[in-house]
Amino acid sequence: MLTTVALDCGLVLAYPASGNWFMPSNLPELLGPRNTAILDSGAPLIEENMRRAQNFLSANHLLHAEKEEFEQFAEFYRIAFGGCGFEGLDEVAERLARDIVYNDARVAFYGDVLPGIQALKARWKVVVISDAWPSLRRVLAAAGVLPLLDDLVISCHYGHCKSDDGKLFVSAIEHHGVIPGQCLFVDDGADNLAWAKKLGFHTALMDRKGKPEALEYTYTLVHTLDEVMALAMQI
Repeated sequence: MLTTVALDCGLVLAYPASGNWFMPSNLPELLGPRNTAILDSGAPLIEENMRRAQNFLSANHLLHAEKEEFEQFAEFYRIAFGGCGFEGLDEVAERLARDIVYNDARVAFYGDVLPGIQALKARWKVVVISDAWPSLRRVLAAAGVLPLLDDLVISCHYGHCKSDDGKLFVSAIEHHGVIPGQCLFVDDGADNLAWAKKLGFHTALMDRKGKPEALEYTYTLVHTLDEVMALAMQI
């Protein structure tokens, strides 16, 4: 019997307003004209630096407070734009970090999220399991989502993600009482679903954009929370 519907956040409930989780809509304003010109030139070093910066985030993912998150992202941007000739790199990195941590408007929620969660909650527990940082709790609260949830599992509180051999799912089971065989987990990433399925979760792949490649996977495909509801009722 199904008792819980667990949802990822990014590209399931919400999306980056700018189109990129790490680059805000007002990036030119935050960088300034000279630095924007450097970025627009497509300096090869920036691409390599971004890989290093992403690795830095992955290697230092255990944190609990927004202040820690701010400091981590300031370093992330120092790495990402270091050696590229940026003017005032430390100040730019802190401006970008402040925006990514404290600007709730950078995260936009799909229109069906509030009514969809309310409908799911009428039948089952609703949990969010997300690879994210401490500010996610505040962002969900500001959008009116947090009060609707029965639980929230954020990867930074445990220092590992869903993609880390499914360790975040294990944390959800051991510390939040999620029972895999009684839980439908919905994610936009097939790799994450593979780990969930190995642990006994029911799974569904969320495809908000109708991407052709989504059809290549063997997971049940859903496009809206109404479709999540319909699938959950069949389990």
